[in-house]
Amino acid sequence: MNLKSSVYKFGTSLLKEFWRMKGGRDITVFGNRYRLDPDTIFPSYRRLPLPKGDCLSQIVRHGDFIQMHAVCRYVAGIDRPVILDVGAHHGAYAVVLGNLARQHKGKVIALEPNPESFEILKRNVRENNLEDTVFCEQAAVMDCPGEACIAFQGSQSFITPENRGERVQITTLAEVMHKYNESRADLLIIDVEGAELPVLKGFPWEKFRPGKIFCELHPYAWKDFGYKGEDMKAFVREHGFRCIDVYFQEYLSFDSDAYIGPVLFLPEPQEIIA
Repeated sequence: MNLKSSVYKFGTSLLKEFWRMKGGRDITVFGNRYRLDPDTIFPSYRRLPLPKGDCLSQIVRHGDFIQMHAVCRYVAGIDRPVILDVGAHHGAYAVVLGNLARQHKGKVIALEPNPESFEILKRNVRENNLEDTVFCEQAAVMDCPGEACIAFQGSQSFITPENRGERVQITTLAEVMHKYNESRADLLIIDVEGAELPVLKGFPWEKFRPGKIFCELHPYAWKDFGYKGEDMKAFVREHGFRCIDVYFQEYLSFDSDAYIGPVLFLPEPQEIIA
């Protein structure tokens, strides 16, 4: 046993003795307080504690960890994976998945419109020697090519219909696939602060379907891109998907403007059988 493990074990034993003196261990989970026997093993991670608010508090933080683990496990089992990272920001996913893709002779195409974020994305790719695997494109993604303005808000920068901010190029996923001469996409990751449906509509559905789609949904921003929950519901039905978030909640409709977070678009059972 190393020194770190010994210190941790000693500290844990002291805590248990303290809890015994108090008559039990008190914890707060999802806004409710519980008393447990000091020897109870309960999910607890020092750097990722359970939320102390309701079940939706810190949904982004926990959802991101689950999604990162899920996509890495998925990509690790694919030969020559093709990954599209739309809204790549600084490249957290692009770098990690790029390393996995390189091991399996695949590629990542990372798209980011924010010029400041794009420079950091390229630097992170370069620092990890992934230039031959992760291909960076400075462009926003929608359902039609052209130009748009971007409002700068760090990791939550977004395309705006208003004529303010810096102008950026818009491409479609169909154009991206054509540029890289790809006839398949094993993984599609989308985090675009409300432009989810335009991004999805720009995929070349008439030619093939993505293997897996992980998409962060922002219903409160959909109106800014000219669509609403009924439009997303129609798209999901048209393409034979089920929409399920990382907390096992299925969305049969999108009647609320509340933030949903990361979801997985799964084919309907008949699509899987076919």
